[in-house]
Amino acid sequence: MFNPSISLSGIKLTDGKMLIACLSIGFFIRLVPELLAFPLPIGFDTIYYANVMKNGVILSHWSGFFTSSWLLNAFIVPLYSVSQVDPFLLLKVVAPGLFGLNVAGVYWFGRKTLGWNMRMSVLAGVFFALQLASLRISWDLLRNTLGLGILLFAFSYVKDVDSKRGFALFTVFSLLSVFAHEYAAVTLLVVVLGLLVWRSLKLLFNKECKRLALGVLPALSVFIVGLYFRFYPIRYVVPSNVIGAGDTVSGKAGGMFFLVNYLKIQSSVDSYANYAGLALNVGLLFGVLFLPYLVLVVKGYFRNGVLNWWTGLLLVGAFSSLVIPFYALQYWHRWMFMLVYPFTFFAVNGFGRVWGKIQGGGSSRWFSTKKSAFMVLLTFGLGIAFLATPITMVYASTSVPSATNTYLYFSTSPTVPYEDAEDVVAAMKWLDSNMDVSSSAVLQNAFFEWGRLYLDESHSIVSFTSDVDVAVNMSFSRGFDNVFFVWWNEPIGWYGVTVPEYFESVADFGRISVYSYGGASFGGS
Repeated sequence: MFNPSISLSGIKLTDGKMLIACLSIGFFIRLVPELLAFPLPIGFDTIYYANVMKNGVILSHWSGFFTSSWLLNAFIVPLYSVSQVDPFLLLKVVAPGLFGLNVAGVYWFGRKTLGWNMRMSVLAGVFFALQLASLRISWDLLRNTLGLGILLFAFSYVKDVDSKRGFALFTVFSLLSVFAHEYAAVTLLVVVLGLLVWRSLKLLFNKECKRLALGVLPALSVFIVGLYFRFYPIRYVVPSNVIGAGDTVSGKAGGMFFLVNYLKIQSSVDSYANYAGLALNVGLLFGVLFLPYLVLVVKGYFRNGVLNWWTGLLLVGAFSSLVIPFYALQYWHRWMFMLVYPFTFFAVNGFGRVWGKIQGGGSSRWFSTKKSAFMVLLTFGLGIAFLATPITMVYASTSVPSATNTYLYFSTSPTVPYEDAEDVVAAMKWLDSNMDVSSSAVLQNAFFEWGRLYLDESHSIVSFTSDVDVAVNMSFSRGFDNVFFVWWNEPIGWYGVTVPEYFESVADFGRISVYSYGGASFGGS
């Protein structure tokens, strides 16, 4: 294995310093798009986290301790409560910080689990930090980013459970992974339990395995209790000004909350006319993310229990939609993005093997350092280009018909094009001033979180996914006399919704308008 030494004249490098260095590298790389987009947020889900801060609720009910990913909320809610800084501004620091945690985790996994030296572990961190997949996860999937960052540290202590310190750290990080995100929890348990079962079959179940099983037990217990409450939820009511129209076509398969029928599902991201369309999207996304350096992954593959089980799970999640499209794991694209974690280690090892052969005077008949360097630079180029998307999204139009949904998986804009974001805010503030208890705002999912953020809680919101008529009928059935609607005044091709003829514009804000049922008269815009 490639394992060159590292030396800097006059500077004593320690793992602590390198951890901080990797955290800083990730933070400042991820800070670039935040500054380019300033003061607007990045990504579809970011507004949701802003609302979490504003609402100040970590857990709506005690059962959420087992069923919700509350760890990030437990951090950002008090942070906002104490600082009272604009939520979007806080998130511009939180998101890069979480990405830095992941880069540091990649370094630590390389050091502790793989036994790599500092230089190679730092290389893994930098390679991870400049990839499309890792950057996309960090864009707005903040709970996922937190969970995976903690998971890297949990896996780093799988080999150290024999020591008291290693056992304690593995137990704590495992438990935090479960509280941070569902995907981190599933990955942790599949990998650890897979290792234990495999070692048992090989008759290698020793004292270390027993301590590993004991260390993962708290996380497993919380996860099992959470599953129970998901299948048999405790009914409780949380006072809210939000009314769901119930028009979502979920495509859930067999009553399982984590399995979907991709040939029927309809959402803002997942919608496929047929199997061929689904296969085209899966293939294109994999090609864009990993084809630039896939040869390095293959050349650098090596056997490691944690990485092998991790890769296997992610491949199942990413490609089960092609094998069993009507009964596959939810969000195949999310699983595919997460392949960046094990692929990073294999690719860096592959690059090291090529470099090591040349250093030793040998050569590869089918591969060379120039080709491997080109792959790394191409990967970096795509990542750097993605960092600049807050600028390009101002001018880019996705209203042009597309044969695939691939661009949707790289959501950069905050549910609406950047050029419309300030106008959406102005429209919501207008609504806040003109609505009363007899009014409701019918808001599609793209505008829903904006409404939650800027409308007073005394104003009612009826949310919908695709059928505005259902939402309007819901409003009148609930006794509202006046119904408002916010949408573009000229179609831009987003979300497949059109303004019904019975709505009339009552206030215009650039390309965004506020409509009223029947066009009741209101004050100026």
